Amino acid sequence: MNGRKLVSRRPLVVALAALTLLAAGAMAAWRVATAQTHQHQHGAEPAAGGWLVKLSPDARTEAIQRQLRGFETTMAEVAYRYTEMYWGGVDGNWDYAAHMQEELGKAVELGLERRPQYRASAENFLLKTTLPQVEEAIKKKDLALFKQRIDALRAGCTACHAAEKHAFIKIAVPTVRRNPLEKP
Repeated sequence: MNGRKLVSRRPLVVALAALTLLAAGAMAAWRVATAQTHQHQHGAEPAAGGWLVKLSPDARTEAIQRQLRGFETTMAEVAYRYTEMYWGGVDGNWDYAAHMQEELGKAVELGLERRPQYRASAENFLLKTTLPQVEEAIKKKDLALFKQRIDALRAGCTACHAAEKHAFIKIAVPTVRRNPLEKP
């Protein structure tokens, strides 16, 4: 009789074990899903309304200028856009190259709003000379012309840096890709 009770309970035991494993798997999946959206905040909790709202209205402009750091952030974005534009052209991804060329120009213009003292150099060496020439090569989808114009752009950027007392900044041809874009 004991053997029969054990045999008749076996499906129940198997079902309970399967249910336990299913619940454990669901809990593990839930932990993974919530971990991907979890955000850590180290240190103190951020102030309600953010750091800028906590400042007096008169202090906000100066704080924003400090955060944008003059022309430094502009140059970081320009370097990124230049590299992406270059690889877009080399890969024949002309729409991407055109997009990056346009965004590069916008970045410089926005930077010049903060630092208008650089406008004359930027226009002489970039905005009214070499950057429109690169745009023309991109529109023609001509790789040889594009590379030629990139060389002129590099020379213009390096000359602009020298004119603004940063002659130690010499622009090279990009060698490292930053974005994993598929080639067309």
